[in-house]
Amino acid sequence: MTGGRAPADRNAKSPVARRTSSPSAVLFDADQTLLDFDRAQARALREAVPRVGLRFSPHLLRAYRVINDALWERFRQGAISGERLAHERFRQLLAHAGGDEQAAALLGCLFLDRLAQRGDRLPDCRRTLERLARRYRLGVVTNGYDRVQRSRLAAAGLTSFFEVVVTSEACRFAKPDPRILGVALAALGLPPRRALYVGDDPRTDAAAAAAARVPFVWLDRGLPLPAGTRRPRQRVASLTELAERLV
Repeated sequence: MTGGRAPADRNAKSPVARRTSSPSAVLFDADQTLLDFDRAQARALREAVPRVGLRFSPHLLRAYRVINDALWERFRQGAISGERLAHERFRQLLAHAGGDEQAAALLGCLFLDRLAQRGDRLPDCRRTLERLARRYRLGVVTNGYDRVQRSRLAAAGLTSFFEVVVTSEACRFAKPDPRILGVALAALGLPPRRALYVGDDPRTDAAAAAAARVPFVWLDRGLPLPAGTRRPRQRVASLTELAERLV
């Protein structure tokens, strides 16, 4: 990570092992933890925008990500609904690009249809799940549209690893609301201390886990910490490292 991240001591006793008491389940965030959302998003947008008269470009992708990230932040705060988010991000993008704002609903459907087909996995994802599945019950807890997230997990060939998949759309709770983790724990019949939650977002994922009293492991992808965010106490630099520490 930029900004002075201290290198991990690979010989030190695992912080994962220190902080947990015999977990029997490992729950994962989906995007940028198991699935390569950045790649999937770019490809889906590239394929969708020509259908509404726009030309894909790096500038258009950057504009979309700024718009989308801001609206998702409002969604996590409970300020807008998922339905409003799905429409408004494309209305704003079309306005930014000089397109027809009336095509926002069509562009939203085209984008989600193409995103749902993307099974882009992050490095060592499948191998890590194979190793962990021999010892732990596995699940996914993710913010996102239920059809899209389940379809992407299936396209990635990962569905069979998971005993439970909980999405914010299906359960009506979005991280950092801890109730989304509570839904997964209830499905597994486990108390919080018997699970781990692994995610790449040191704010949203960590806050949900802390409020749910589920031990959290931060998958540190080397990005700068958001301003005002505390560094999670437990961290791994890769899924491979996670497996090495848990198996």
